[in-house]
Amino acid sequence: MIRKSNIFALGVLAVSAMAGMTSCNDDWTEEQYAHYISFKAPLDTDGNSVGVTTLYVPYTRYDENKNPRYGEEGLSSYQLPVIVSGSTNNDKNLTVHVAPSDTLPILNVERFSTREELWYKDMTSYANYPETLDIPSGKDIALLDIRFDFRNLDLSDRYVLPITVVDNNGAYGYLRNPRKNYATAMLRVLPYTTYSGQYQATNVKFYIVSGGVVDNEPGAMGTVDTYTVDENTVFFYAGTFDEQSLLRKNFKVYAQFIPYEEGGTRGTVKMWCDNPKMNFVQNKLATFTILEQDDEVQTYIMRRTVIVNDIDYMFDDYMSAPGTSITYSVQGNMAMERKLNTQMPEEDQIIF
Repeated sequence: MIRKSNIFALGVLAVSAMAGMTSCNDDWTEEQYAHYISFKAPLDTDGNSVGVTTLYVPYTRYDENKNPRYGEEGLSSYQLPVIVSGSTNNDKNLTVHVAPSDTLPILNVERFSTREELWYKDMTSYANYPETLDIPSGKDIALLDIRFDFRNLDLSDRYVLPITVVDNNGAYGYLRNPRKNYATAMLRVLPYTTYSGQYQATNVKFYIVSGGVVDNEPGAMGTVDTYTVDENTVFFYAGTFDEQSLLRKNFKVYAQFIPYEEGGTRGTVKMWCDNPKMNFVQNKLATFTILEQDDEVQTYIMRRTVIVNDIDYMFDDYMSAPGTSITYSVQGNMAMERKLNTQMPEEDQIIF
C-alpha cells in the first residue's frame, strides 16, 4: 500500500520536473554565449607550419575569360571568414575593426628560439585589406577581402600575415573573442600554380660522385616540395634539403616548365640555380606531362597528375660538413596528384 506521504512526495517531484523542463525550454530563447568576433582560421596541427594557418592561394586570380582579374599575373586575393559566435543569431549591425597583429615575434621565439633561419617573416607589406568590415543584423559571417602581391616574393622566406580583431574594450559595439588564437589569424600564405606543390619522389635517387665516378648505391628520397616563382616557374631545394633546413637558401634550384605549345600538357623542364658555389649542372632537359582523368567512383572528382621525367642534375654540398664539399647526382622521375572537385572553384580546394 502506498502511503499518503509517498504520494505527496511523488507529486512534488513531478511538479519540480515540469518546472525544470519549462525552464530549460526558455533558456534556448535567450543568448547562452556572448556574441564574440573571431576569424575562421584553424591552426595547423602537423606538417611544416604547426601553430599557424596554411592558406593555398592561386598565384594569379583570373576572371571568367581567363584574364588576370587585377590586371597582372602575380596579383591575387583571399576572403577570410569573420564570424559572430553565439547560440542565437546576430541581431546588430556591426562594424568590425581589423589591424596587423604584433604577436609574430613572440610566436617565432616560442616556436624556434634563436634559430632565426626558421623564423616566419611578416607578410604585411605584400598584402592589403580594409580596416573595417560590416556584418549586418541577421548575418553571422562576413568575408574580409585580402589582396596579395606575390610578384618578387621569395618563398624561401617563410611568410606569415598576422591579423587581429581590434576590441577597444567593446567601444566599437562588439566583443573580441577572448581566445587569442580565435581573435588573431596567423596566415601562412602559399601561392600555387599548376606546377607547384608536393611531388612524390620515391623514384628519385641521389648518388655520391667521387673523382667523377658515380656511387652504385643510391640514397632514397620521399617527397619534393616545390614553391611558386611565377606561373610557369617553381623552385625546390636540391637533394634532400627541405624547408626545415637552416641551410636551405643556399641550395635553391629553379625549374621552368615550358609547354611545347601554349596551354599544352606536355613540354620540357629547364633547371638552374643562382648560387655558383653549388656548381649546379643539369645534365639533360627534363620533360613533363599533365594527365587528367575522372575518378572511377566519385565521378565529380577529377584527378590531375603532373609527372616530371628524366630528372638528371648534379650539385655540390659545400656547407653540411665544414671544410668538405660532396658532389651529388640526382636522377629519376616524380609526380604530383591533385583531386579536384569539379563542382566548386579550384582555388577553394587546393591542398598540397
